[in-house]
Amino acid sequence: MSISDGSNGGSAFKRMLRQCNDFRSTPAAVLVVSTMAVFSDTVVYGLIVPFLPDILQNKLGMSSSSNGILFGTFGLGVLIGAPISAYISDRWNMRKWPMIIGLLGLGATSVLFALADAFWELVVARLAQGISSGITWAVGLAMIADVYSGEGIGQAMGVAFSGFTVGYLGGPVLGGVVYGAGGTHAIAIFVGAIAAVDLIFRLLLIEPKDMQSSQASTGTPADSLAAVEASPVISLPAIADSGGSGDIKPAIEAHDTTCSTEAEPAGVADSAKHESPVIEETAEPELEAAPIARRTTMWDLLKEWPILACCVATITVTGASGSFEPTLPIHMDEAYGSSPAIIGVVFIALVIPSMISGILAGRFTDDERVLNFLAPYGRFAFMIIGSLLAAVAVACVGATRNIAGLVVSLAAVGFLSGIAAVPILSTMGVHVYRMGGNAYAKVYALFNIAYSIGVIVIPTALPPIMNAVGFAATMGVVAGLLVLGAIILVIQPTRMLRKYGRSAYIGDNARTFL
Repeated sequence: MSISDGSNGGSAFKRMLRQCNDFRSTPAAVLVVSTMAVFSDTVVYGLIVPFLPDILQNKLGMSSSSNGILFGTFGLGVLIGAPISAYISDRWNMRKWPMIIGLLGLGATSVLFALADAFWELVVARLAQGISSGITWAVGLAMIADVYSGEGIGQAMGVAFSGFTVGYLGGPVLGGVVYGAGGTHAIAIFVGAIAAVDLIFRLLLIEPKDMQSSQASTGTPADSLAAVEASPVISLPAIADSGGSGDIKPAIEAHDTTCSTEAEPAGVADSAKHESPVIEETAEPELEAAPIARRTTMWDLLKEWPILACCVATITVTGASGSFEPTLPIHMDEAYGSSPAIIGVVFIALVIPSMISGILAGRFTDDERVLNFLAPYGRFAFMIIGSLLAAVAVACVGATRNIAGLVVSLAAVGFLSGIAAVPILSTMGVHVYRMGGNAYAKVYALFNIAYSIGVIVIPTALPPIMNAVGFAATMGVVAGLLVLGAIILVIQPTRMLRKYGRSAYIGDNARTFL
């Protein structure tokens, strides 16, 4: 009896190991690892928020402007690391190992930051943190786009954005609690533990490019968010988009959404027919035609209006979210005498609503019926509406006179920022898919660059502004930036609507839109 029980137990254990091994090669595994990577990077960014005034102002005797310098230095590091890692990752189709290298660097530099005793040491460690974060950010989001190309990318990016939200806004919460419990040494141990757990998951993951043959034969798991698409350069006839920048693009169904083009769908079909009279060819001619598609550069991507507009939205939306790190702790310390732990807890008001709205926005931005209803604005409607309403909520943050009102206003900012931010990631991924799908790391490097600009400029500029005009007026400046971003986003789709009319975007032969 005992032998039989041992045999059954051994079989169950082997079955569990086999299931875990199979999971390593699924899109869901890529999503889990990438989301953890985003969480680890952003939690390190926000971890220092609640105790930074205690270190810089109380222990080192620095002015409040030094707070913004440290946040801006992190953004500068991302600005350096993201494009370099994107080029290497796309050039050699390598995702896993750049992420591992970035994680090791992030863990080491975070420990150095926590143990630094001088301001210049903090600046150097913070710069190295940003470089490591830029590597894992760009490559991690590219991994998701690799396996969730097509309709599922919005939901997948919504999940990844939840990791971003929990880390970016939850970092201050964890930082306040950990620092209050054990000071900077406890912070170093905490960061090391996060890095160790994340490293294990990244080492177990199978390289996305190695999944393709397995998925082609066994299929994508039924519980994944979307089916894994084959490479569009190979599986779809390549055509030159007469209305774009000259990049090679796949032939896509005319009624699909999220991409802004000026060529009529019928013209696209004619072009495809001209270039490839027989669409259903054998694998050999398609593989031979693949070299026609040249590599897409970052400059090529910036020539595409949807990508450029998404970069603008990234600067305003993430910059507005980042405006609280250098300003809110100082305001709460001066106005309410709040401790680092209390400051960290208040940031929870930003975390949970943003996480919820991010998942919801990802789901709706994949719904073709919703996008058709919003035509020709499509996904940009979420960015525009979310930005405008978030601007109102940010202004309310500056107008509150007690902690309760502050928490309510911050919750509104978190929820609305999530609605505005998630479509940025999915729109960039879908547009690159339509361009041929060979520049996912590059486009998310552009996202990181835009994010860095927002993090460098806004947090660095706001503390001096707050010293001059106060917290309420500073929040008014941030609200104005959100409104400006929304105005920029609305110009192109409104021009298309006035030029072609609403009816041009309805029906089976509708024009493509954003």
